[in-house]
Amino acid sequence: MTNVHNPFGAPCPQVAVEGEIVPADEARISVHANALSYGTGTFEGIRAFWNAEHEQLYLFEGAAHYQRLHRSARILGLPLRFSVDELVAMTHDLLRANDVRTDAYVRPLLLLSGEVLPVRMHDIDSRLSIAVTPVVGDYANPSGLRCMVSTWRRASDASTPIRAKVIGSYVGPALAKTEAVRAGYDEALMLTGDGFVAEATTANIMVRFGKTWSTPIGTDDILAGITRQQLLELIPEITTAKVDERRVHRSELYYAADEVLLCGTASIVSSVVDIDGRRIGSGRPGEQALRLRHDLQAIARRQTTQHQEWTTAVYEKE
Repeated sequence: MTNVHNPFGAPCPQVAVEGEIVPADEARISVHANALSYGTGTFEGIRAFWNAEHEQLYLFEGAAHYQRLHRSARILGLPLRFSVDELVAMTHDLLRANDVRTDAYVRPLLLLSGEVLPVRMHDIDSRLSIAVTPVVGDYANPSGLRCMVSTWRRASDASTPIRAKVIGSYVGPALAKTEAVRAGYDEALMLTGDGFVAEATTANIMVRFGKTWSTPIGTDDILAGITRQQLLELIPEITTAKVDERRVHRSELYYAADEVLLCGTASIVSSVVDIDGRRIGSGRPGEQALRLRHDLQAIARRQTTQHQEWTTAVYEKE
């Protein structure tokens, strides 16, 4: 067996495949797998947060992510034989098997693994796997992001089911991200086909105008993220602002925004300080965005009693 480096300290990193925890070397797929050629599958990204004081690892919104995986599977017509509760328990088992005692990222993948060449979604074997990797540092610059509006547009739900996290649908965002970085920016913002603001490459966007936050409506070709839903609840709870879901014009990003933030599982909450060379607000991370980031991280680590229903403890305590 090939020696695989495991950042968690076990002899070999463990991966869950169809409910069984196996060494990573046994979790490979063929180069002829249908999903490798065509992106035929769906995935999730879930965070787990370590609380050193509690000596506990907390899975953050595991059930919500697996509910979305089930919805994505239904849209694509993929079988998923495990319930949400079984998937959460399986993830807990995997984190314990790898003795994870640091912040981590969990990646469930449900894809067409069969060695079938034609482009289709039917009569091909599928496979569910769950892997885990450590998270070191911040996914996005905590000092604020410089963004550009990409020349690449967000794919329409008429061509790709955007409400599902389809593996193949991330080629467009990947092109937009590279375009932005090569132009000297941190991140790209993508518009809908008819020119309204959609989302960033892997995060939703929210824009504050005075005492109101606005975020693109779900029918504007966005993946309505789980962190976005959390903020829809948290903003009125911890600030004096309200939130509107509506169509957002590109020009609103430039001339009217007091704050802009991106939110997602990986980035949590990140402030945008510049878009296309135009300063947002004071040009520094906004006060409300910083408060939301702080509070959401505290919830994720159970450093507060607020929204404890969003986390589940991985290690059993005597």
